[in-house]
Amino acid sequence: MDPNPFLLNIADLLGNEASSRPVTITSGVDWNVELIRLVEDPPLVADLMLHPVSKGIAVTGRVQFTTADTCYRCLRETLSDRDAAVGALFDSNNDDDETYPLGVHDIDVLQMLRDEVLLSLPIVEDCGDECPGVASSAQTDLNTESSGDIGESRSPFAVLENLLGPGDSTE
Repeated sequence: MDPNPFLLNIADLLGNEASSRPVTITSGVDWNVELIRLVEDPPLVADLMLHPVSKGIAVTGRVQFTTADTCYRCLRETLSDRDAAVGALFDSNNDDDETYPLGVHDIDVLQMLRDEVLLSLPIVEDCGDECPGVASSAQTDLNTESSGDIGESRSPFAVLENLLGPGDSTE
């Protein structure tokens, strides 16, 4: 079984003479939010700096990753290279929602990275000015050829045509 790349040994940072230490994590992840998901290849790369602070470890750095974004208007998927700043405190007390738990000799940065990366993603994503337009579902995608059904109208008002009887007039 492969060791957890997100579990970092911090024993050297807990002494009185401790100094900051850089760490790089490279790992494929399976995270998503709504119409945006991180792809596993290329993997997420986190360049972190571990800083000893009183009663804890501060973690700062940058994360590079690639996302598969589904446009909310036309439903096409595009790939985007992204970059996010991260920072958090790992505290031995861990009595509030603003810090992460500090182990005896290690910290697990997985949840911190997941939180920071997912919070950096846009709420909705579109494919830009070149977007062909709205598609509410695969069946009603107005950006594709018609299904070939004879007499089928693409107008949402086509069903009203049958409401008028023979000889009725709209004038």
